[in-house]
Amino acid sequence: MARDTEQLAAGLRRYLPRGNRITGIRTLSAGHSNETYLVEGLNEILRMPPSEEGLLPPYDMARQHAILSAVLANAPTVPLPAMLELCTDPAVIGDPFFLMECVPGEAFEYTTPDWVKADPVAVPESICRQWFDAIIGVHTMPVDKMPPGGRTVQEEAAHWLKVATDAEADREIIGVLEDLVKRPMRTSGPATPLHGDPKHGNCLWHEGRLTALLDWEMAQIGEPMLDLGYMLMFHDQGEASLAAAGFELPGWWSPERMIAEWEKGTGRTAVDAARYVVLGQAKVAAIIALGVHLYNSGKTKDERFKAWGSVLPPYTALLVKRANSAG
Repeated sequence: MARDTEQLAAGLRRYLPRGNRITGIRTLSAGHSNETYLVEGLNEILRMPPSEEGLLPPYDMARQHAILSAVLANAPTVPLPAMLELCTDPAVIGDPFFLMECVPGEAFEYTTPDWVKADPVAVPESICRQWFDAIIGVHTMPVDKMPPGGRTVQEEAAHWLKVATDAEADREIIGVLEDLVKRPMRTSGPATPLHGDPKHGNCLWHEGRLTALLDWEMAQIGEPMLDLGYMLMFHDQGEASLAAAGFELPGWWSPERMIAEWEKGTGRTAVDAARYVVLGQAKVAAIIALGVHLYNSGKTKDERFKAWGSVLPPYTALLVKRANSAG
């Protein structure tokens, strides 16, 4: 993490009318995506672009602030923190940034917490219900209330094909994405708002309640099956299991239950679901390949990217298996 948190604190003290209450800045997550800090003394959250070369540019703080504000105002079933100041002047603390309310909660995606395992039927049922209600809330939000910008299904596949190609990804990943570009999936209806990264690992939980759905940097207007396929992707990953904590529990919703609940909540039909799962996984494979490429080319020293090198082969094998099965 390249940022000097004392300099961040000093800049915010000068900029904010309440800045004299700031006692420090604590890093919550930083390095390869939007960076998140706790502004101590104010108990507020600071969001900034990555301090090193990131995985998912561009990091448009104004757009993210606008998206979060729009969802907060127009999708009441989506829990979000209150949005505070947006600053687009990089001179203040080194990059554009925004502030938001700090809400209680913890996230999990790699290890199942004890509070979830304590009742392996009722608690996962409640988690999935709240998670899906939030995503359905995004998909049923009035599309004209969402800031503009989005891609068709074919354009989405083409975008991740370019990411994979630029990352010099394995030919197998590129081949899957090329096929998705050539043979795009059907759509479930008119475009809707999308989250873009709707994994359960982007949910905050407090005392069993979903308190926030986070990480909206890939949000857009598009086909909601892109989100659903991404959510279904975490089932049955086998040796390539990644970010799927909780999916092993008996109360966690099956793929069939997830599809049924989404169809009921949106009034749509989940067309070509298996191929949307493939696109979701190809997207993640392209991102992993990019992280490995950034590390190997010396553009980042983030050791997490180096570790992704061991993840990529089994993940690619699962991607190809699923692509062949989906047809």
